[in-house]
Amino acid sequence: MRRRNRKVNRHAHVTANTAGVVALILTACAMALVYGVLGMRCTSISQELQEAEKTYRQLVKEGERVAARWNELMAVDRLKENLARNGLEMDMPRADQIVRMNAAGRPLPGQIAVVRARERLATANMAQIAPQAQPRKGRLRRNTR
Repeated sequence: MRRRNRKVNRHAHVTANTAGVVALILTACAMALVYGVLGMRCTSISQELQEAEKTYRQLVKEGERVAARWNELMAVDRLKENLARNGLEMDMPRADQIVRMNAAGRPLPGQIAVVRARERLATANMAQIAPQAQPRKGRLRRNTR
């Protein structure tokens, strides 16, 4: 007669196949949970993107309106009308009168120097205010006594 192997339990209900099925079900549940979370996150991101695009379209329209208004105000005929209405007769500046500045507030290289322009303006104003000095007719005499 053969001896019975006591390590083998004949009444055990859990086998290796059952553990594999349980692991497969848990993995499927975890994947479904991750899929649901990622789906909700993608939905929220798409809603944020739609709101941002809507805001962007509104800003573009507003920018176009501002640009159109600026172009309307800067039209040469319109400028002259506005200036004439206020009693000013002015023309557009010549190319040498325009000073282009960089972001730091300094003139770009090759532009007219602001200091020189101010000095020229000051001397031009002084020349208009002060009459030309007339030379004296006689010589200055020194006191030789």
